[in-house]
Amino acid sequence: MSADPVLPQSCCEVCETDAAFLRTTRPAYEAIKPAIRVVDLFCGCGGLTLGIAEAARRCRLGTTVVLAVDADEDAVAVFRRNFRGADVRQQAVEELFDGQLGTRRTTAEGTTARTVGAVDVLVGGPPCQGHSDLNNHTRRDDIRNDLYLRMARAAQVLRPSVVLIENVPAVQHDVEDVVGVAAEALERAGYRVADAILDTQALGAPQRRRRHVLLAASKEIAADPERVFDGLQTCCPEGCSRSVRWAIDDLLDVEPAALLDTPSKVTGENVRRIAYLFDEDEYDLPNRLRPACHQSDHSYRSMYGRLRWDEPAQTVTTGFGSMGQGRYVHPARRRTLTPHEAARLQMLPDFCDFGGVRSRTALATMIGNAVPPVLSMAIGEALIPALRTASAAAPGLITRAQLSSPTPAASSAEVRRRMQATRQRGTKPERAFKLAFDSRGWSYLEDTAPIASLRSRPDFLFPHPRVAVYVDGCFWHSCPQHGTMPKTNQAWWTDKLEANRRRDEEANRRLHEAGWTVIRFWAHDDPERAARQLARVLAAEDPPLTGAAT
Repeated sequence: MSADPVLPQSCCEVCETDAAFLRTTRPAYEAIKPAIRVVDLFCGCGGLTLGIAEAARRCRLGTTVVLAVDADEDAVAVFRRNFRGADVRQQAVEELFDGQLGTRRTTAEGTTARTVGAVDVLVGGPPCQGHSDLNNHTRRDDIRNDLYLRMARAAQVLRPSVVLIENVPAVQHDVEDVVGVAAEALERAGYRVADAILDTQALGAPQRRRRHVLLAASKEIAADPERVFDGLQTCCPEGCSRSVRWAIDDLLDVEPAALLDTPSKVTGENVRRIAYLFDEDEYDLPNRLRPACHQSDHSYRSMYGRLRWDEPAQTVTTGFGSMGQGRYVHPARRRTLTPHEAARLQMLPDFCDFGGVRSRTALATMIGNAVPPVLSMAIGEALIPALRTASAAAPGLITRAQLSSPTPAASSAEVRRRMQATRQRGTKPERAFKLAFDSRGWSYLEDTAPIASLRSRPDFLFPHPRVAVYVDGCFWHSCPQHGTMPKTNQAWWTDKLEANRRRDEEANRRLHEAGWTVIRFWAHDDPERAARQLARVLAAEDPPLTGAAT
């Protein structure tokens, strides 16, 4: 890299700043004081941490990585090279955080917490292959999906001020509802929680890539995750979309002196396919020139395709070196993307040191699985000022959050037994309502969210009349007739039940805004009487009862 990198023409100061970030030398993140303290689990090569560090620098703060963990040897080596002085461990995250949600710290967890100390920001991108729509074998029911919950457990143990969990959008459909379970655990630990699907292209990545983010903030800092998501702006005030040209035009004639700048070898058949795209000035390969297995009707037109200079790239995956895995043919060269070009499209800057990686497969895996730093950078720039405001005056530390404890211990063995036996889904009242509905021959969906990121899922959903039905338990939803308050741990239970009430109101509001009628029955309501009332609503004989309970 030259001392004076050639920057692309940009439409605004923000784009110029980010273009320079991609091409200049590494800032001394660790030297800036005061510094935020970061933990990165499932850290990979460090995309999430890099985004937080750059956001902190732009807020005139430094970054100290007090713990980074990944099971992959190559990823750990790269993280160490890029964040020297960090405590980076090649280890399974579940070995460090091995306790069940809501329980007391285990011996291993206590040791980890004492070693790490105070934490301002906890980030992590648990393995997403189990959730990916590209996984046709164990999609949404994969043992790796449980690793998502290790992030919530780590938050209970370390008590950071901010938690950011990143994954693929399909994580919302996990059969065990890991997002909902994690969110519930974080709320119990004293956090405000929200989740959203973020478009990293809008946040500044020159590629089309959507990610799911669960964000939690301690109640001790003046930050509402829902408002953070609502306040995220597109990266460019002028509304431009960063293109392939913006990211990699200056790499056009870089000599392949190292693995990072060397494209993958192309088979003879793919050489001919690439030649066709250039000779015919085409960007999509005709079906007849595809392999036989790719010639059926499909929607994957990008496969075997050529990138366009003035458009964003498709999602960069670990297969960016193969034209058979996506639109990865260079727009101006008869080859696929180099790892360097793929890293740029991922917004991984040139100062990221991949020098110790000798395997092309390991390099492609690291780059393709990386989180574009612009994602955590945008969220960090929104949240870090709140950390500064909450500063507890400890030198080199933004805040020492003292969060409320996880679920308190049961007051007796009998209470513990009852709580453990309490069902969250398929309760006796829900089964009675289901029997009444089934006797009328109604068709409906169960336990299904009709809009994205709705954690309070209706018990029964009637899609065509757009009616959502909840059967609310009297204790958990504070029934005015039968609701009670435990005699022990009253402060904790007051907060918990109030959080449930707010969640119900938020679900009513969001469903109503999306055009749904919401009916809430109490668990003590007579199912037959409720079914008769619902029948009138389904037949539009009664006005909608949005948000009402009988």
